[in-house]
Amino acid sequence: MAVEGGVKPKDRAIQFTVSRETKDGWISNLVNFITANGHYILGFSAEYGAEMSCMRFVTESPDEVRALLKTHAIHFCEREVIVARLKGLGDLDGILRCLKAGEISVLYAYGLIINARSLAGIVLMVDDIAAGTEMLVRSRYEVLEQGDLSR
Repeated sequence: MAVEGGVKPKDRAIQFTVSRETKDGWISNLVNFITANGHYILGFSAEYGAEMSCMRFVTESPDEVRALLKTHAIHFCEREVIVARLKGLGDLDGILRCLKAGEISVLYAYGLIINARSLAGIVLMVDDIAAGTEMLVRSRYEVLEQGDLSR
């Protein structure tokens, strides 16, 4: 459950990034592989280049997905990200204004579905995760822990 006073580093949401040679269908194949093994991707972002492409994603079960990727020799990296819950249509603007006011740069962002009750959120990679989390919590935005994303 989200913490009012902030999110401890060990509880922050985890994002995986998989980079591959650009080939038609590889992202679809990766999503299918993960879901066929009983895991869900809650949100993702993909970038295509002439030679290399990458997919960033957040899952509800990072420990299991990490083990799955390692077992099948799929190279990846992972990092902590901020996941802020979107409760209303104005929240996106408010969250971005809040971070800007704190002089925290958003490096990239993408949306996600938190669960079947249609709870939505935004994944934020910022230049200072701790300061960004603190700023959002102080401004009364709900910053979700990895446990909030898990089944």
